[in-house]
Amino acid sequence: MEQFLIFISGGQEFALEIKNISKIIEYIEPQRIPEASSFVQGVIPYNNSVLPVISLSARLYGTSESAIKDKNVIIAIWKEKEIGFVVEDIKGIITIEDTDIEMSNKDFRISKDYIMGYIKKNDEIIVILDINKIFTVDQEVELLEINEQIN
Repeated sequence: MEQFLIFISGGQEFALEIKNISKIIEYIEPQRIPEASSFVQGVIPYNNSVLPVISLSARLYGTSESAIKDKNVIIAIWKEKEIGFVVEDIKGIITIEDTDIEMSNKDFRISKDYIMGYIKKNDEIIVILDINKIFTVDQEVELLEINEQIN
């Protein structure tokens, strides 16, 4: 059995393993970073430090959740550092049996490396994201550089 945080981004339900989540906070308007990629919303003050904030919708779909009023920020552990993911809504934490998870099929052409698998819950399909594979190599370099500059 595994626990997952279920949330909505881009109108789609996603899941992250709960072991990768530090905290969930209310959305704070980030301070923009010049010349950053479009999915990087900026940085926010967090725990006597500065936290990079990513629009998950912009990263995955190339769209923004700017019209959504009550956004949340998931503080997650990525590359041994904390990073914030802006999402539209938090659905909750669920415990799933391994039999309810369908692992991503590498032969399936639409599959992306950052999709670990799928949770089948009633008539819904929830996409499980691999937090360590959400970004391309170039995007990882950019985020690590931003993190280095601000901390």
